Amino acid sequence: MRTIARARPTRLELGALLCGLAILLPGCSSTPVPDAEIAGARAALMSAENQGSTPYAPVEMDRARDKLRRAEQALQKEDYNEAKRLADEAQADAELAQALTGKAEAEQSVREMEISIEVLREEIMRSQGQ
Repeated sequence: MRTIARARPTRLELGALLCGLAILLPGCSSTPVPDAEIAGARAALMSAENQGSTPYAPVEMDRARDKLRRAEQALQKEDYNEAKRLADEAQADAELAQALTGKAEAEQSVREMEISIEVLREEIMRSQGQ
């Protein structure tokens, strides 16, 4: 009976094997826990609430709260992809609410300045007429 000796793998074969593993292993790794995304969404929501965004952007604030709640539920179920997606969306909704609040406040300031300018014009006209 004749035995066939197996030759040691060549460097090229080992290199190809290592490259193949390097490509395949990241696909097998689990999704990381999206703690930073959840924290970012919480911070953005808290910031929007502190800015007083609810009266100016109630729909966006409700969406942000709902998505954050759902992200936290997905996190508990260890559905990290869903938790990350919802947390990112919650943060975007909270930031949109802040932007809308800033816009509304700026528009209010403009209206107040226009009223002040009109009052000053009327006073100037009255003083010139005397």
